[in-house]
Amino acid sequence: MRYIISLFILLIQTVAIQAQQKSRPFQFKKPNKVVEHAKYGKIRLYDAREIKDNLGVIQVGMLNANRFLVAEPSLEKQLQRQLEDMTASRKADDELLIRLEKFCIAELTEGFSEKGFLDFRAIIFSKKANGEYLQLARVDTTIIVNGMDVTKATLARASDVVNNLICDALTKEGDTTKLYTLSQIENYDSVQKRQLALYNTSTYKDGLYLTYEEFVRQIPSGGPAQLKDGDFYSGFFKENEKGKLKKLNPKDYYAVVYNGNPFISSQDQFYALISEEDDFIFVGPVKETASASNVVAASVPLGAIGGILVSGPETNYCTQKLDYVNGTFIRIK
Repeated sequence: MRYIISLFILLIQTVAIQAQQKSRPFQFKKPNKVVEHAKYGKIRLYDAREIKDNLGVIQVGMLNANRFLVAEPSLEKQLQRQLEDMTASRKADDELLIRLEKFCIAELTEGFSEKGFLDFRAIIFSKKANGEYLQLARVDTTIIVNGMDVTKATLARASDVVNNLICDALTKEGDTTKLYTLSQIENYDSVQKRQLALYNTSTYKDGLYLTYEEFVRQIPSGGPAQLKDGDFYSGFFKENEKGKLKKLNPKDYYAVVYNGNPFISSQDQFYALISEEDDFIFVGPVKETASASNVVAASVPLGAIGGILVSGPETNYCTQKLDYVNGTFIRIK
């Protein structure tokens, strides 16, 4: 009996301690590769993430309490340590710069299993003697880990992605035909958008777009869309082989432009798309499990950590923006 009471007290103390701790430290695992003849001995970080004070949310303890994941020491210090651990010689003077755009981890519990999510996007540049930069390597990935307890595996995958990116850059020279200034790297999104037709016009080409690639290039391949009696709420239509109007299934298209107005397809409807501050915004449904960023954004407001993350197939309506790189939807926090 005394043993049971002691065990119960220990359990209560453990839960109390976990409730008090609002974050958990993150550290990269030691790289398992050594790169011979590495050209670079230093790495700097330009953090372009929307939220910089954490790396997402993990679940801890028997109650699966949500806790912020925080880099300790800082990400830049850890990246430098990773570089030094994977170089056989530390005499190289050349410098790398990594522009970090996404680094978000999240977990969801569904029944008796868990899902771990990782969103990661980064670009590595090398600094030249004249102060300009060459792009060496880039990674843009979303990883989903399934299992009974996914925390360890998800964190390990995050380390692997970063280690592989650095390793890939250590012996590269870069494309000397395309140079970047530090200002261009800091505003990399804007620089890239200036090369995309969608982000450089206020007149959108009418038609049905099958993919994001068509939409961003403004080259529709699905023919024209029509409305019945000008009623948008009844959906868009298209003439079939017999000349009769057939209602379109939004799932068959990425977007439609009608009378110069763009609409985005999300699940089973088309939603008005608005250009706002060099982004495209719409209000529509989102499945919270689409990515780590959306999982975290779907949780209670950051700062009130400990609430329940939305899980499973539940769909909510929220404001989203297009990811200019691949056309996926990013929930705005």
